[in-house]
Amino acid sequence: MNNLKIIWSVRTECGPYREVNEDAVFPKTSGSKDLPFRAAICDGLGGHVNGEIASKIATDSMETEESNVSIIINNANVKITDYQKENSGSNGMGTTMTAIIIDDNGLMQVGHVGDSRCYVLSNRIMVKLTEDQNVPGYQNVLEQALGTKDKLNIQKVDFQLSKGDVVFLCTDGLYNEFGEEYLKKKLQEGTSADTLVGEALSQKPKDNVSAMVINVMSK
Repeated sequence: MNNLKIIWSVRTECGPYREVNEDAVFPKTSGSKDLPFRAAICDGLGGHVNGEIASKIATDSMETEESNVSIIINNANVKITDYQKENSGSNGMGTTMTAIIIDDNGLMQVGHVGDSRCYVLSNRIMVKLTEDQNVPGYQNVLEQALGTKDKLNIQKVDFQLSKGDVVFLCTDGLYNEFGEEYLKKKLQEGTSADTLVGEALSQKPKDNVSAMVINVMSK
């Protein structure tokens, strides 16, 4: 029996040092709705051409009837690869993608490529469900990203959500500014994505900054 609803807040900002915001989020605005619910956060590869196009193609791919998160990520990868074939000068574009789909019963699928993150705060315990896919010893170099290879090794995690849980999606531009204990404290206090991104911006981050806070509530 579905007696859960979602209230979410979302914010993405360029930050003071970058000229373009290469992060992208889905949904683009905060809101509330009954289950099912889907969301994604993507970080276009900085220093590469068209990172902002790659991340937008990825988030736009969430607008589909498809309910398997791995298929959605693979489809986005094909679209980004095709874009590069059709647009000379865009070779090397790519993006991370961390996507979730929560079904009617509160079961969350997570699909993940890159180093954006999905956390869950449940029963006062914060769990990082995704693994950062960076090359060991090189924090800024990804092992894989959408648009950079034909076959992705998508991390897939299922998590049963309950009333009171909080799902937190963010790009590295946010989590590099805060320790996990601080993030946990803020999420327990009910802090919105708007406030968290604002706090990160006050520290003059060198990257784009994006976050989504997803609260699981009873109807």
